[in-house]
Order: sequence, then C-alpha cells, then structure tokens
Amino acid sequence: MAADLPNELIELLEKIVLENSVFSDHRNLQNLLILTAVKADPTRVMEYITRLDNYDAPDIANIAITNQLFEEAFAIFKKLMLTHPLSVLIEHVKNLDRAYEFAERCNDPTVWSELARAQLNSGAVKDAIDSFIKADDPSAYLDVIEAARANDGYEDMVRYLQMARKKAREAIIETELVFAYAKVNRLADLEEFISSPNIAQIQQVGDRCYDEGLYEPARILYNNVSNYARLASTLVHLEEYQAAVDGARKANSTKTWKEVCFACVEAGEFRMAQMCGLHIVVHADELEELINFYQSRGFFQELIQLLEAALGLERAHMGMFTELAILYSKYNTPKMREHLELFWSRVNIPKVLRAAEQATCAGTCLPLRQIRGVR
Repeated sequence: MAADLPNELIELLEKIVLENSVFSDHRNLQNLLILTAVKADPTRVMEYITRLDNYDAPDIANIAITNQLFEEAFAIFKKLMLTHPLSVLIEHVKNLDRAYEFAERCNDPTVWSELARAQLNSGAVKDAIDSFIKADDPSAYLDVIEAARANDGYEDMVRYLQMARKKAREAIIETELVFAYAKVNRLADLEEFISSPNIAQIQQVGDRCYDEGLYEPARILYNNVSNYARLASTLVHLEEYQAAVDGARKANSTKTWKEVCFACVEAGEFRMAQMCGLHIVVHADELEELINFYQSRGFFQELIQLLEAALGLERAHMGMFTELAILYSKYNTPKMREHLELFWSRVNIPKVLRAAEQATCAGTCLPLRQIRGVR
C-alpha cells in the first residue's frame, strides 16, 4: 500500500487467502484483503465478505459504512447476525421495505421495535403500530398517540393501546384508549371498558367528545361519572328532550334548567320547556331573560301559560305576578282585570300601570289606580 500498488496487493492476497493455503483463515490477512478492496476496488468487497468468514466483522462493517458501502455493511451484519444490521438499511440505505423484510425473517422483538421507530419517524403510522404490536413494545406510547392523532388513525391507535395497556398501567394510555373507542364509535367496547376497573380520566374524555360533537359517547361517559349537568346538555344535542329534563332535575342547577328550557322552546317542546321554566321563574334575577327569550321568538301564549302555572309555587314572588299582568296587558287584556283583582297586593303597581298605559288598556287598571289614590 505504501508503494501505491493496491491492485497488486489485492491479487497477492487473493492467492493467499481465497485459494486453499495454510494462511486462508488468517484473520489479519482477511482484514487486509477486504480493507484494501474498500480503498482500491470497492466492487470486490461484496465478494470478499461473502466468501470469507474470519475477519473482524464489526470493524469492517463500520469502515464500509464510513466509505458509503452500505449494502456491503448490511451483508456483513446479516451474514453474522450481529446486533444492529437493521440500522444500515434504515439510516444509510434508507429502505424501509427491505428493513421490514429483514425484520420478518428475524422475527425478533428488538428488531421490530427498531423498525417501528423508524416507520414512526417517517410518518408511516399504521406500519409503525403494526411493528410495535409485533414487538409487544409499549415504550413509545406518547409518540404513537401524538402521531395517530395527527393522522386521524384512531382504529390503529385502539390496537396499539390495547397492547400497551397489558404491559403498562398508565392513566394516559387508558384515557386515550377510551377516547379512541369513542372516535371509532366502538360504544360497546367503551361501555365495557369504563364499567370495569380503570384509571382513565373519564370526565376529561367526556369533555373532549362533547367538544368534538361526539354526543353519543359523551352521554355514556357523563352518565358514568354522574355529571348530570353535562349529561343534560349532551342530551339536548341528541334531541332527547325528556331525558334532558330528567338530567336537569338531577343536576338541579339554574344554568342547566335554562339550557334545557331554551332548547325545548327552540324545538317546540313547550310542555317540557314549561317543566324546566318552573324551576327558573322562581329566581327573580332570571325572570327577565326567560321572558325575553320567549317573547323574542313570538311564543307569547306559551310564556303566559308558564307563568300561570308558576303562580301556585311556594317560591312565587312579586316579579312573577307583575310580569304576568304586563303580559296580559299586551296579549290577553280580558284576563288582566281578573288577575289584578285577585293579586293586586302582589304586583308592582307602578310598573303595571306604566305597561298598561303603553298597551292602551289603562281602563283595566282602574282598581290599581283606586288603590294608589289616583283619580
């Protein structure tokens, strides 16, 4: 080599090493032959590494990689089944199809795991999940979840997380599995999962489903955690108004009653709207919003019927009697006199008078004027 006669050296070494002689298995001579070919005639390297068996394979393979002889390096790894032959195909040859063929032949979990990570990095999410499952390897669950989300690969995510859950009990694994069930509409599996012991964040998943319009799984999840307010809201979106009213009753919050009531009004379900409204009108500070909601949609008679039904409630207050009187002055004048004669002591007299004057039925308010001393 120092005399710059590499080809002559190769010919000499071939006679010594490749032909049967006492030096054929000499390690240093085999190394020298291959390394000389790497430098002087790379086309011969594949033949040498195939025919020879007693060279320093790891060192020769790394030198081959350094000199961009990737196929030759892979052949060394493959021939001697060294620990990382796949990395040559992945990092240097950059051929995942061949890497997959190699993994199939090896069928070794560590090889499948290495291939899976490379597939994941290349964006082949489904293939990566298949490989991770063959490796029985849940270690990259955070990366798999992120990649599957980005690619809307929830069917494949289910398969992966089912495997991962058997190997690692992590809240995020179980939480994402529940959401994946919801995304692919596997509601029976969803119900079975949450009815058994688990550490999934059910409320969180329910909120995610609700935000994405997945109301059927959201209903199942909210029912599981007894979040009746959100359950009622979900049932409204499902147009199951009777069930929504039942949910509002269990939630027993004014906000929920209002949401269900207004939804029922919009849907023309006035009987159920009235059931909800009775729980709203008893709160004086909520009455105006409810009245405006009905009136802005032209449901005057339905509003009157609601307030009439509410007068007998134990928590009936002056605002209810006053607003009903005002509604009569606008939409049912004949009933106004009767109402005032019965409940004059429970109405806001100045407010009713002003409303009546605007509605041009001031004569109906004569009893109130007499009470005030108005001539």
